[in-house]
Amino acid sequence: MDSETPMVSYGEGATFERVCPICRRFVRADDVLTGKRNFADDYEFGPNATCGKCGRVTMGFVGWYE
Repeated sequence: MDSETPMVSYGEGATFERVCPICRRFVRADDVLTGKRNFADDYEFGPNATCGKCGRVTMGFVGWYE
């Protein structure tokens, strides 16, 4: 994973903005993204990255890309 890119993609093309939603610093994305499906077929994500200043945070979902 390139630590200089502002986006990170997982598995089936789920793409996230790799910045802290609180302080806007680059974050260290988790190696594996975990989520669960709900009845609407959408993913519910918990914290999936670590910010050096703010701790565990959730990166913003951008979209599905292949």
